[in-house]
Amino acid sequence: MSWDPASSVLPAEERDQEEQAKAWYDEPTRALNRKLVEENRQLKKLLREHGISWDPRLTLNPDDPTRGTWASPKKSVTRKSKGPGPLSQENQHLPILPVELQVYILEHALTSKYPIIDPLSKSNKDALTVAERTRGNQIAIGFLATCKAFLLEGTRFLWRNNTFVFTCHLALRNFANLSLEYRKGIKHVTLRIIARYYDDEERKHLAPYPTSVISYYRTINLKAIPRIKEATLSRKGFRSYAWDQVVDFLDAMRPPYDPNHPKGQPRPRLLPSLECLRMDFVNFPDSYLTPGGGPSLHNFASHDLGCSLNELQITGLPDCDFGEELIAELTGMVKDDGLLLKSDATFVFSGNQLRPMAGRERWMPEWMPKVVRSWKVLAEEYASTKRTSSSQSSQSSHVRRHSHAKMPPAPKEEGHPVSPWKKRRTLFKTIPLEQDDDYRFWMEFDRLTGLPIEPDEYDPEDDDYDIEDLVCPSCDVIHPPVGDH
Repeated sequence: MSWDPASSVLPAEERDQEEQAKAWYDEPTRALNRKLVEENRQLKKLLREHGISWDPRLTLNPDDPTRGTWASPKKSVTRKSKGPGPLSQENQHLPILPVELQVYILEHALTSKYPIIDPLSKSNKDALTVAERTRGNQIAIGFLATCKAFLLEGTRFLWRNNTFVFTCHLALRNFANLSLEYRKGIKHVTLRIIARYYDDEERKHLAPYPTSVISYYRTINLKAIPRIKEATLSRKGFRSYAWDQVVDFLDAMRPPYDPNHPKGQPRPRLLPSLECLRMDFVNFPDSYLTPGGGPSLHNFASHDLGCSLNELQITGLPDCDFGEELIAELTGMVKDDGLLLKSDATFVFSGNQLRPMAGRERWMPEWMPKVVRSWKVLAEEYASTKRTSSSQSSQSSHVRRHSHAKMPPAPKEEGHPVSPWKKRRTLFKTIPLEQDDDYRFWMEFDRLTGLPIEPDEYDPEDDDYDIEDLVCPSCDVIHPPVGDH
């Protein structure tokens, strides 16, 4: 079945009130508090039924001579007071492993070969594939309950050696309950953002398949969460939660509140050492994207989280004006000379379950790389070489109009090959071969455009790179190329 854009009903972008209320009610701290309150109530009821008071100064038995007095607890005899007892006959024959081997086993047992999804939170089954739901235990978490030494060492291995996927911004917010000591060691996370749709009418919503190859030859039926019709002036009909969901994810990455943080110092972000962020967008078809995000998206990406990443990986965003606008805003999180990687969709939600994308054309490039704001090095070099008063005043006025804190660029990668270009300014980056592959290879980029240069593109006659040609004749400064931010 082919997709007909004229027959589609465009959704209105809005957060669902009922879903927000349920998320507030199911927040882990509130859920645990309700559980403890109910457990305390049951225990008090059990004590009353047996004539026992939970207060040692009170008793329900009037004939008890200790009524109204404190009961003196007996001194418990601990293992320490007894002293170390002799080993039993069985324990004497048990092997004692060296500490190095124990630590090695502990590290191996708490390291998963698969990403851990929604740590410290309950995962949503709709956000998991069939393989992820049936995978079972990935780590031997029981090691942490063995002893205090294993608890301390194992907790470090757990958060340092594993990768994490967040499918809900609430799970990302709940991650703030983890101590900063462990959060500051995490350098790579994945955000799986699945667009949600709501409707108060029973109807189908067809969308093109989320891939640029067969997008208009195959369709998917978007899952619409049913809503109850209300006799109010609230927005009715087909609604979506896509742009605002991106805003909520970015908001969750901002600095959480810590009562023990020293006063007068800025609070660190949720993941202060994050270097690489991957964002998998699911079911974001171009026909259902509407303008959204607004100033909040720009403020979070370009200011609160601005210039904080060395690499940003984006999959699943459609190649349309709204998709390009979202990519341009998210690029604000990448440092100068940082790497932006775009690719086709990784997942699709169809048939009431999340599915990995199948039938990907192998001739298509896995990643479309670009270096972010690589032209700034040329602009700074040009500004430093200008010595005349007129150029200095022009440049200083330009800086005053765009004054921001000086942010460090992405670190240079060492060990790259020698460039054949002599005058043309380039830089090298390592690019992953495939989406989920750790193998990387070197690729050369043009500093002006930020786009890759193939090795066979070298032409000695084209090896000419005069910075004066890049200067704006009106204001005597180098402006960013079209499409760069």
